[in-house]
Amino acid sequence: MRRPPSYSDSYHVLARPGTPVLEPFSLTEDLIPAKEITIVEPIAPIPCWHGTVVFVIKGSLHIFFISTFETVFYFFFVSKSEDNGIKSAFDVYYTPLIHTCGNWSNTTHQLLETYISYGPNKSVIDSRGLAATTDRTVRNSQLLNVSILYSVFCAFLFCLMAIIAYFGKVQVRWTKLLIEHFCFVGLLGAYEYFFFRTIIYRYSTISTDEINQYIFDGIYQCLRI
Repeated sequence: MRRPPSYSDSYHVLARPGTPVLEPFSLTEDLIPAKEITIVEPIAPIPCWHGTVVFVIKGSLHIFFISTFETVFYFFFVSKSEDNGIKSAFDVYYTPLIHTCGNWSNTTHQLLETYISYGPNKSVIDSRGLAATTDRTVRNSQLLNVSILYSVFCAFLFCLMAIIAYFGKVQVRWTKLLIEHFCFVGLLGAYEYFFFRTIIYRYSTISTDEINQYIFDGIYQCLRI
């Protein structure tokens, strides 16, 4: 069976009289299998404000955890330790005084009573001490409230940005974000606790001998000895 002539043939095929003229064979569009056309939809660019929202969400949540931790850690742990440290410094003088006062002679009692009679009245000292305690408690409570206000503001900012992210279709990996921050605060808390236990509590403050030197220097200066 002869193939149909093509346009690349170097000779002409002449048909016999009474027969149809052979034409080059060509594939029509109906015989060519149609290719599947994949329509690629263009990806819409992410607005620049999405990144800002995500940044504020991370920053506000971070500061919220830090401020809450610092508030609890300082006002309920560090401040109590500082108060006890100041009291322990005075206990060096106060405790021996209380423990030995029962062995004092009558002469010593009379001298102290005479000295105290010329000094401030006990009722005046008590009233001043109670007033100072009340004033200190009020000021520290105000500081605590301000610290709580900082945490509340950070929480409000986080909630506001979360609402904007929800309605603005901002992609935020909430699970990863919360897990990372909880782990961060846990590690920070452990570090702060061990830092205070191993460093701050072992720090050598001013000693009793130094305090005695400071007091007697003032006394000798007054007496000009």
